[in-house]
Amino acid sequence: MNHLLSIVLYVWQLPQNLLGLLVLLIMKPVKLIRDTGYAKVYSSRRISGGISLGQYSCISYVSSKNEKTIRHEGIGHARQSRMLGPLYLVVIGLPSILWAALHNIVAPRKSYYWFYTEAWADSLGGVKR
Repeated sequence: MNHLLSIVLYVWQLPQNLLGLLVLLIMKPVKLIRDTGYAKVYSSRRISGGISLGQYSCISYVSSKNEKTIRHEGIGHARQSRMLGPLYLVVIGLPSILWAALHNIVAPRKSYYWFYTEAWADSLGGVKR
């Protein structure tokens, strides 16, 4: 990817990129496990699930061995971020966080990946469940 396009994409996703950098600072120590071309995927022992913000994804150390999780976070959610730009936090980020916190209460029989934010990320990441 050329440098100008990289800069434009970074600015287009600036709110979530800045939050992503903050998350990485909080989750230290982190280890880069993959650059998917859409996001850099890091693992940390300080997180139990995963979070994707712009060009940064952070997943649990245990999940770092799971290709589906890497593709879901590092490709799926990262592609959503590229498509939606500054709308990502409202359209995907907030609903996804709320779903993660409440899905066992509001829809205990539904898979976590049933919700639109997660199903779409799986689809974009080529993940079959």
